[in-house]
Amino acid sequence: MPRKPSKKISANSDAAGDAVGSRSCATENCGAGVSPASFQHVITGGDYDSGGDGAKRIKDVLKKIGVDPQLIRKTMVAAYEAEMNVVIHAQKGMMKVAIDPAQVDVAVIDEGPGIPDIDLAMKEGYSTAPPAARELGFGAGLGLPNIKKNSDRFSVQSVPGQGTRLRFTILLQPQQTAGPARNSVQIDAAKCRQCLRCVHACPTLAVRVQSGRPRVLDHLCIDCTSCLAACDSAAIAMPSQPNVPAHTAKTVLVIPGSFLEQFGPGVSPGQVVGALRDAGFTDIRLLDEWENALREAVAAYARDEALAKPVFSPACPAIINLIQVRFPSLLAHLAPFLTPAEAAREEITAPHVVWAAPCPAQCTLLRAPSLLTKIDLVDPLALRQKAFEHIGVHARQPRSLPRPAGPRQTLQVSGIRHVINVLEAVENTRVNDYTLIELYACDQGCFGAPVWIEDPFVAQPRFEWARQVHPILVANGRAGAVRRVEPLAPRAGMRLDSDMRAAMQKLAQIDQLTRTLPGRDCSVCGAPSCAALAEDVVLGRATPDSCIYRSRPPQPPASNP
Repeated sequence: MPRKPSKKISANSDAAGDAVGSRSCATENCGAGVSPASFQHVITGGDYDSGGDGAKRIKDVLKKIGVDPQLIRKTMVAAYEAEMNVVIHAQKGMMKVAIDPAQVDVAVIDEGPGIPDIDLAMKEGYSTAPPAARELGFGAGLGLPNIKKNSDRFSVQSVPGQGTRLRFTILLQPQQTAGPARNSVQIDAAKCRQCLRCVHACPTLAVRVQSGRPRVLDHLCIDCTSCLAACDSAAIAMPSQPNVPAHTAKTVLVIPGSFLEQFGPGVSPGQVVGALRDAGFTDIRLLDEWENALREAVAAYARDEALAKPVFSPACPAIINLIQVRFPSLLAHLAPFLTPAEAAREEITAPHVVWAAPCPAQCTLLRAPSLLTKIDLVDPLALRQKAFEHIGVHARQPRSLPRPAGPRQTLQVSGIRHVINVLEAVENTRVNDYTLIELYACDQGCFGAPVWIEDPFVAQPRFEWARQVHPILVANGRAGAVRRVEPLAPRAGMRLDSDMRAAMQKLAQIDQLTRTLPGRDCSVCGAPSCAALAEDVVLGRATPDSCIYRSRPPQPPASNP
């Protein structure tokens, strides 16, 4: 790391990109009553003398709480690189920091020229540092690569001419073995009627009903909504607060556009937004902003960069999970961007966010640990009721139905069964005449999430019509697509064992046991099929006695007299 003219910073790194030079804390959150492990730091572009003050402040906190010196060094390198990027390239910026015994979260937001090509900026040696910075020893092109190298989680967003948002996390303690929840399907065994509908509905055979209790196999669950939609006793649900959380003027409310069409034809989306504002939510963001930005970015990627076609848009997190579990050979077809929910989570740095997530897959993404922003997942129907309280009867005005939408350039496939059929066809090279395919687990995308009341095939066209007359429903340019910095990897999924020889032995045992079962696929045993029960037995999840028909093979139907 180059030395500053008047100070010494003991971190071995270089700067490149767009991050910060610093001043003492000068924000509304500074002062009495604020935790010393949570602060904001103003950065001034071109102020090389103060560059690194924010990183030093982080280091002082880590030393005081007794963090391992090697982890302090990693944090210092990442924070200093981020800070000096702003000093070198931007006019001004803000570093937001939150620290607890488990991790350090840092966000750096600047007002600068932005990064036209993030992929290029992530390559070591690439630099756009001005001559003044190079004369001081900066600009070796190691800034962003060093931040990523020293971080456990890293993301960067940038809009040319507007600025850059960079976030990174460094774990101070080993992450729990299980990590963040693999899925967000919650079970209430007391409500289960053992109807077995969920067992038959699951597209990846991840659900069992054993000993009177539903069970989800984490390695197979893709967080889709199939089991929730099939369960009419509320035994399967998502994690969310049943009441609208307390909120302030600084709280950001994030809702999908589908939420605005859950009030019947007499209430327009604009009226719903007004009611939410009356309820105290002054900053409302539609997830559709990030969906639209992703759609544009994926279209450009499919046109200009993609080698494997057709390209799949990562719009639906449940579809990403499905590909990782059942179609890992198609991972190269996924466009390298975060899902809209992930992109929104990375961009929003407000201290509090209330999020109406319509599906378990979004809930899982949003439950990842974050110190900078507290995210409360609210039951969408509880938020709907809150909005209803402020709409009033006078707001109900009849709306004319929209005209059918014209043909689309992109193939859109919705509904998990249709999605699986299309993925099978692509994997078997029977679909090669499309450049871009958008896949959604629910019918009509998020409009078909089982939490909603309105039929998706009615609500989605209404919303498309409403976008033409309500300015708030049109993307305002604030949101942007976010490149995925780490490639997706296959999940264990259907693999029987990490050792191939052992997996082959287990497969033989499963085949042998399956032949002894009646083949009814009735699910009385709690497994979705006889083959699934055989797999459960071989893997120690069940016993052969689970099948009540095993010793009584099915009899041929009696002939009519």
